[in-house]
Amino acid sequence: MSHGTVPVVARSLTGLPPRLRRRIVLTFMVTALAACLIAAALLLSRAADDRHAIEHRATEAAKALSFGFDQEVAAVNYLLKGLSKSPALLAGDIRAFYDQLKVTPVPEGSWLVLNDLERQVANTLRPFGAPLPRHVDFPNHQEQLDRIRDRRWTVSGRMLAPLKGKIVVALSLRLDDPDGQMNGHLTIALTEARLGVILDDQTRPAGWMKGLYDRKLQPIVADRDGHKGSDLPAPAALATRLADAGPDSTITGTVEARDDRGIPVLVAFRRSGTTNWTTVVAVPLADLNAPVTAALWRMAGPASLLLLAGGIAAWFTARQVEQPLRTLSDQVTGAKKQVNELSGQLLALQEEERQRIARELHDSTAQHLVAANLGLAGLQGAVVATPASRSAFAEIERQLGEALRELRIFTYLLHPPNLMQDGLQATLRDFAEGFAGRTGLVARIRIPEEVDDLSPELQRAILRVVQEALTNVHRHANATRVSVTARILSGRFIVRIRDNGHGMGGSARSDGPIRLGVGVAGMRARLEQFGGSLRIWTGRKGTSILAMVPVRGARLTLPSASRLRMPWRSRPAEVDGDTLI
Repeated sequence: MSHGTVPVVARSLTGLPPRLRRRIVLTFMVTALAACLIAAALLLSRAADDRHAIEHRATEAAKALSFGFDQEVAAVNYLLKGLSKSPALLAGDIRAFYDQLKVTPVPEGSWLVLNDLERQVANTLRPFGAPLPRHVDFPNHQEQLDRIRDRRWTVSGRMLAPLKGKIVVALSLRLDDPDGQMNGHLTIALTEARLGVILDDQTRPAGWMKGLYDRKLQPIVADRDGHKGSDLPAPAALATRLADAGPDSTITGTVEARDDRGIPVLVAFRRSGTTNWTTVVAVPLADLNAPVTAALWRMAGPASLLLLAGGIAAWFTARQVEQPLRTLSDQVTGAKKQVNELSGQLLALQEEERQRIARELHDSTAQHLVAANLGLAGLQGAVVATPASRSAFAEIERQLGEALRELRIFTYLLHPPNLMQDGLQATLRDFAEGFAGRTGLVARIRIPEEVDDLSPELQRAILRVVQEALTNVHRHANATRVSVTARILSGRFIVRIRDNGHGMGGSARSDGPIRLGVGVAGMRARLEQFGGSLRIWTGRKGTSILAMVPVRGARLTLPSASRLRMPWRSRPAEVDGDTLI
């Protein structure tokens, strides 16, 4: 193996550039799309303001028309009230009152009528004494009389004047006798032409319709595209909108509808509670939505160009970074492979070194301790026996025995029974039982036979993990019990080593983080070679180590409940004040 260089792994990367290009193109396109959306939001916000301004203009126009007609009606009302106090009328001099009516200024095209309860008494359209219509000659005459009697002042709906032959509206004021009983009414007729003059006072854009409608929404006068008359019906949706409103309430609003030509329109209206007339301004929805439509068209071209430019820039960028990223990916993969190889070599060297040390300790150091113990026994007979000498010989003999026992424990830990010959199940069981027997710990071991189906390399790694864990229990945990449990579940091999010691923090540690030695790092490194992981729970009631490795090729069966009871299947560890490492 060469030194100082990172090997480059020769492999096909045909899948990488397309994925890379797609990601870069997607990034550029998302950026361009975000810019388009921001610009669209600004343009649409302004367009929405313009649309609202058009709608507001239509509503204000409907209000202004309604106010104009209300003012006209109010002026006529004052005129009729003044005439109702005429001395000639009060004295019953109808001829004198007729002469007064003839010279009274009235709106252009209008005329005055004096009525009793049966007929017209005087009409400025006819000479005094000429034959005049009776009330029964008019449709709904009784309804009109009842309204005048109840309200004292009324505004009629659309009606046809027989003497004039034109569409008019009648504004009538109740007249009473000295006893306060109604004995007639004074009326002024306003023609369609006069109302059309008021309608013309409000200008509106081409294509808009404006109109005046009576309380039954029959057209009085309307104007659309220069066509003025009383033949433009109100949109049906307006009647629905006003159906639940009170007869004398004033309502202002808008409603979307279709006009008599079937064109979608926005109808701005005001229904006056004074006259019961409704003024209408209808705006085609095409005109109302024109700002939004124009904004969308203005955005379409720049957005398309921006997205196209983003795609071209993304493609060019991907071409520029493709080769460097390919080379970098190869180098990273090669480095990772080299690290794995070095880790494997390091663990193999560690394995060989452990076996060598174990043989040296067993074959040499242990024999020297046995010889020293025998020499001490021979020396004891040649020395004058005194209480002090006997005590010294006993202490030396005890220390030599303890040293020999510790030496045998460590040599067993460093070099366990033969894995290749006995299999992982027997090796783990024998190793744990031997460890417990040498250290005086109470051990509980549950190992299923399915572990022998694992690959030899994985079996060796698991054995070393268990070995390292038990070594740490002996060295650091000060425990009295230890358990080793293994199982294969859901495609994973799981082994747990648990003790009841004082935890990895130690009884003397008061604060600061737990420091892990190289043993835990080695355990993790062995497991990570096979895609596994290591988790540790520790607290005042002991430590639990959980090693997990995926085992796709092993038989995924569990030992029977009689052979394997696993009390920790649903909980990580029974520890107090746990620390998860």
